[in-house]
Amino acid sequence: MKRLTTCLLLGVILTIGARRACAEETDPHPVGVGYKIGNGLGFVGADLLLRLVPHVVFDLQANYVSFSEPVYGAPSQTVTGYGLAPTVQAQLKPIGHTPYLGIGMVYVHESLNDVTASATGLLVNAGYEWRFASGVGVLVGGGIAYLGKINATDGTTTISQSGGVLPNLEIGVRYYF
Repeated sequence: MKRLTTCLLLGVILTIGARRACAEETDPHPVGVGYKIGNGLGFVGADLLLRLVPHVVFDLQANYVSFSEPVYGAPSQTVTGYGLAPTVQAQLKPIGHTPYLGIGMVYVHESLNDVTASATGLLVNAGYEWRFASGVGVLVGGGIAYLGKINATDGTTTISQSGGVLPNLEIGVRYYF
């Protein structure tokens, strides 16, 4: 019985402590920075956030892109580049935890040896953001992206390939000031 009482008391204390540590945001923080992946831009990304109007967040995501591409009969080669995704998110609640709907653009620029390629597109995401009183925010969302024509050139020859509709995920951890 003593062990059960101790466990219950410890559970109540931890619950109260966790509630205070994870309290929902009560004051709006207008500026934020964070780590963000997704939107077709890869795993090394950051975002800058501005909340200047209630229910609206302006989000600029920038990513570094680097991956190795296997080449048949030759050593793999590394593709490098960057991507940008400026979006506007409409949020149900102006402060605290809230669902959101985001719409924006995506731009990708990559290069391999002397060949560069780029593409632009549109994206639409829906998700949820947990914003805590500490200023920390966690964002999880998904949607679709339409990638337009992909153009690649080596300076002499240019080729184009059509893009298409792609599934889209985004995950971010931010800190609001």
